[in-house]
Order: sequence, then C-alpha cells, then structure tokens
Amino acid sequence: MPKSTLVTALWLLFVCLALVFLALAAEVVTTTMPAGEDPVQVFGRFSAVIFGMFSSIFSLLALSFSLNTRTGRSLTLASIAASALLLMLTALLVVAGTPAVPVDLLAVAAACMMVLRALGVVILPPRGDRSGLIEAGCSLTLAVVTAAFWWTFEPATAPGAAAAALLLSWPHLIDGINAFADKIFHRAALAAGARDLTPGAFTRIARARDIVIDKTAVMSGPDLMVTNVMAFNNEPKTLLAVAASAEAQSDHPVALALRQLASQWHVSVKRPDRFEPTPGLGVVALLGGQTVVIGTTDLLQKLKIDSFTADAIARSLEADGKTVLRVAVGGRVVGVLGLEGTLRQDAGVAGMALRSEGLTPWLHSGDSRKTREALAGMLGLEVLTDPKPGETAPEAAKRQFGPDVPLVLTLSGDRSTLELRDCAADDIREGAPLPSPIAVSNTDDIGAFPALKALATRRSFLAVHARRLLTGLWALGGICGATALLPLAAAPVLFSLCLGILWAYARISAAGTLHKQAVA
Repeated sequence: MPKSTLVTALWLLFVCLALVFLALAAEVVTTTMPAGEDPVQVFGRFSAVIFGMFSSIFSLLALSFSLNTRTGRSLTLASIAASALLLMLTALLVVAGTPAVPVDLLAVAAACMMVLRALGVVILPPRGDRSGLIEAGCSLTLAVVTAAFWWTFEPATAPGAAAAALLLSWPHLIDGINAFADKIFHRAALAAGARDLTPGAFTRIARARDIVIDKTAVMSGPDLMVTNVMAFNNEPKTLLAVAASAEAQSDHPVALALRQLASQWHVSVKRPDRFEPTPGLGVVALLGGQTVVIGTTDLLQKLKIDSFTADAIARSLEADGKTVLRVAVGGRVVGVLGLEGTLRQDAGVAGMALRSEGLTPWLHSGDSRKTREALAGMLGLEVLTDPKPGETAPEAAKRQFGPDVPLVLTLSGDRSTLELRDCAADDIREGAPLPSPIAVSNTDDIGAFPALKALATRRSFLAVHARRLLTGLWALGGICGATALLPLAAAPVLFSLCLGILWAYARISAAGTLHKQAVA
C-alpha cells in the first residue's frame, strides 16, 4: 500500500474511533434514567470523562498524521491544552460531588473540540497567515467569565453554558482560512508563468515590501562581450594576450569573453604558471615570471598597486553600465578592459510592474558603484550599498535590511530558471546553503513575479474580509452559548457553516482573479 494511502487510512480510522467515543460521551449526558435508577450505577461516575478522553486521544493521533509543519502547531497545542483542562475539570467536579449530568458537558466539549480540530486541519491545511492564539485566548476568557456568572446565579447551568461558549467561539479554522483560495490562486499563478509555489508563498509575498534582484536575473544570458581593450603603453592585442592568458584556467564569464575575443583577434593564449582567483575581486596569476593582476580597484588597493590613471578612464565606461577591470603587470597598471552583457528586454518593464504592485526593487551586483548606478537607472531599480567581495544577493540583503530580509530574485545555479527566495535572517549564514525557492519561473518569464505579487495582495485582501466574518460568527456563537441561547450541539453546525463560507469566499476569489487575468 502506498504511504499516502496508508496515512489516509490511519487518519480515517482514528477519526472514526474519536467520533464513536464522542457519541458515547454524548450518550451519557443525554440518556434519561428510569425513575428511581441512579445514573452512576448504570454508566459509572467517570464514564463521560473516560469516553471524552479516548475521543480526544484518537483525535490527537489523527492530528499526528496531518500536522507535519509548524504553521498549525500553535492552535493545535492550544486546542489540546483546552481539551485537557476541560477533562481534568470534569473529573475534579465529579469527585467533588457536583451533579453528574451538567458537569459531563465539559467532557463532551473537550472531545468535540479535538474532533473538530482534527477535521479542520485536514480539510483546510494550516497556512502561515494567522496562528489563532489571540482568538483562542479570547474564547477561553469568555468561557471563564460565563462559568463565573452562571455559578453565581444558577450553578446547574454553569458547566453547559461555559462549554457552549468555549466550543462555539473556538477558532477551529482560522489558521487554514486561505486553504480553499490557495488552490484557485495557485492555478492563476501557473497561468502567469510561475510554478513550484510552496504552501506559504502567497503569505510571504503579500507581506513583502522590498525585493532584491541579482544582476544575473536581468541579463539575457551568461555571456559577456569585451567592448573595450585600452592599453596604456602597448598594443591592444598585447594587453588582450596577457589578460586572456592570465584567465586561461578560469571558467568565469569574464575569462570566456576574453578567450573568445582572443580567438577572433587571432591572439595566442598561454597557460599561466600560477592562477589564484579572488572571488568578487578578480584574479592573480604568474605569467612568464611576472605577476599579472586582473580585477577591481579594491583588488589593486589590496595589493598596493596604484590605479589612479586607470580609475579616471574607467569612470566613463562605468557610467555606461559596463563592467571595468584593471590589468596590472609587475605591480604597474598597463590597461583597462570594458565588458558588458545584454539586458533582458522585459527587465525594465518588470521593475516598473514590481513598483506598481507595492514592491521596491533593489539591484545587487558585484560591479563598481558607478556601474551599478548606471544599470539600476536603465532598469528603474534602487541600488544596494557597496557589496563585500564574493557576497551573494541574499547575504547582501540580510546585511542591508537586517531582520526584515526582503524577497530575493536570483538565477538558478544551472541558469535554467529564475528563483524567488524567502531568505529569513536566521536562515542566511556564510557558507550555508540557501533556503529553497518559494516560487520559480522560466528565464523568459520574469514578469511572473509582479503577477505573483498582485495575486498575493488580492488573496490577502479577501482573506481579511473572510477572517472578519468568521471571527464575528464565532463571537456571536460564543455569546449565544454563554447566554444559553444555543446548545453545545450547535458547534458542528457552526463548523459546517464556516466551511461553507470559506468555500464561497474561494469561489468569489476565483471569479475575480480569472476576470482580472482575462482583462489583462
């Protein structure tokens, strides 16, 4: 039997057993004894407590097969604690000699709470929108106030009213309020070009206010082209031969571009005697007994090589958005190389679309500040602070934004997809693997991410209205239970009504989303 089928079968078994014991507990409460017969002799003093306890245990076992994430754990633990409290309170009141029939309603409420939670977690898998602990605390407060009020004026009504107030106001479904809608919006996201969305993707995207875009995500390909070979004292071919030979053992896009141009110019390329790459800065090689350095100003300053003349020439190239590398031989700068890639045609449009959806896009690049500012100006993006050598986009985002790390859009390692990552601050450590992407698109579908933001915002907006409606219903149900206007048996009816409302909410979301896509 497949594992998923076995899990479903076990879940159904435990839920069925929980329902059977819930029915037995309710039977103890509702059965009318013949005249002159003591209910204790027929059922036993702790029958309702025992049946309620078994129902709760089997519901908990069912939950163990459906709750595999942290998202719904808070409300589930609160439900377990409330159920255990009701069972213990029932046992204490029975031992104290309180009349059995009204007290047993607390045990029935405990079992019913656990059964409804087990059903709710499976029907509406919890999402990360709201834990429900605040609402659960309000429900417990209402139950305590109800019990205190009725115990003062009519003690026999207190257990039933408190149990009804707690169960009818308990937020069984609040952490899964978007489960129906997520299916609809997931299909809309697929139509927009996104795929592989994680369960909490819409929630995280809706809350985001900034997005860091790696330079590789806005380039049409990995290929760079050498556009400028500016030698100070030698022929450009000599400078190219030195640079291409120094990079002969590298597979970096810069090295590939240099070797490609050397082939076009028919320049011979030699293998260096020593090759030392410096991530984010450049390379240091030993060629013909001389040290050759190719890299940024930071690398030359680190090696105490004067680059004043090269920096002056580089500024005009960087203003055009080009990557500029200095070439030094024997401790002296001998020339400048200018390289550039091809931007995606839709990159600028995507940047504007992200802004229109409420996201501030930031550009991450290892280039000089002048180059980054020029690229950002072309694309309509903001510029991050100066990156550290070899720093990745998520690491730069964490350093600049602190605990409020924004979304990060990067190119996958095999350069086949664009990946949107939710890089929480605690998940980004130097040398540690990046967290899995929350959404993916093809490299030619960068516009899928503004569409995702629009979908997530709409989903969040509609979820607020659905949550307010359900919270109002739970509050009304709790008040009706506290005033003895609604019995405990109304809890399953209210649970079903809430499910129906969320299903209708999902249908409304679907209609609006599909209409908006059709118009677009």
